Amino acid sequence: MKSEQQAVRVWINGSVYSPADPFATAILLDGATVAWVGSDDAARAMAGADVTPGDLRAAVVTPAFVAHHRVVGSGQLPRVEHGYGAVELVSSDPDALDAATREVRADGLHALPILVRRARDTDELDPSALPSPALGLDAAAFGDPAALADAAREHLVVCTRVGLQAVLVLPPSGDGASKSGSFGDDPSGSRLSGNELSGSDASGNDRPEDDPDKTAGEDEASTEDASSSSGDPRVDALLDAADAAAEELGGRAFHARGHRIVGVEQLSEAQCERLADLAITVSCVPGRAPLRDLSRAGVPVTLMTDDPNPWTAVKAALEAPDEHLRTSARAAFLALTRGVWRAHRGGTPLAGQLAPGAEATLAVWDAESVMVQQAQGTGASWSTDPRARTPVLPALDDSRLPRCEATVVAGTLVSGAEPRP
Repeated sequence: MKSEQQAVRVWINGSVYSPADPFATAILLDGATVAWVGSDDAARAMAGADVTPGDLRAAVVTPAFVAHHRVVGSGQLPRVEHGYGAVELVSSDPDALDAATREVRADGLHALPILVRRARDTDELDPSALPSPALGLDAAAFGDPAALADAAREHLVVCTRVGLQAVLVLPPSGDGASKSGSFGDDPSGSRLSGNELSGSDASGNDRPEDDPDKTAGEDEASTEDASSSSGDPRVDALLDAADAAAEELGGRAFHARGHRIVGVEQLSEAQCERLADLAITVSCVPGRAPLRDLSRAGVPVTLMTDDPNPWTAVKAALEAPDEHLRTSARAAFLALTRGVWRAHRGGTPLAGQLAPGAEATLAVWDAESVMVQQAQGTGASWSTDPRARTPVLPALDDSRLPRCEATVVAGTLVSGAEPRP
């Protein structure tokens, strides 16, 4: 359901997730913009007698999620009714990417398209012809780490020089250069073999069954030891390429483009430190990457999901089977909202949050309770004490996940119904 953008609307009697006021129960929207958040009484006074407030009836209001979707054949795109306000689209096929972008926008969401095409020469690359100021490189097209490092260095240098963000795309688990998971350089027939980032994959529930001869403790210990001592050799190749590109271009010019690695999973602590030093943002599936170690190193992180309920991804990051894979609910939520917008070139500083002056792109959730949730074994990133004024999110240990009741994108109701008086 889509409605016309209203001039002024006020919603009260809810729980509004906002950095401006962690105890906000009301929100005032002025057209496409969040005008104010705060208490119910103040909202009524600010709205004036001509505006009838809508009653949220204890619903939770948050920034809308941003989905990540690799365009594959006729795969189902994320929908606005799921609580998404934008979709990051990745494809090496310009026509498929354009069609998916049109479909996403027709559904009322923002589209964030990324074309995957190897950059070899600045003279052959026209940034104005691309769908966004970013250009992807398919790491699965290179079976040899040395060849990958050389291609990635070249891609990073060219993108930096023409003012583009380089997005280095790793294949999903189990895919190699010899499989059809590679994007390839030929847009006519090169797509990922399947959407590895949705459904049970996004929630981290597709792990193989445990060996019955091992105890749970032995399995967890061996997994953590392996992850802390070694990382993906393809990531080493990409980091070597980034080091070489930064040395050739100068660190300041290189860092300014905000280059990314998408599809990161297994990482060593040394790789996390190198990522931080190079100011590279990583995007990963919750439950598969060492979020604890990335956080400690100070690496900017976004999470990837196109699950019909995006809270599944938050829960997967909060309750991952191994400590090094976990992070707090708040960190996971930010990595699926504000973090994605910050990772994209040209975004506004307030995108992905509910604060005065930000775009009014939000979702209304039916949640059983709210709280501050810290992942077990990761340390206290944020205090759970109410006196710390940490904004609360829906509790994910309840019997069911939050259900989206309405979604607003840029001030327009695109799904669900307005809170009634």
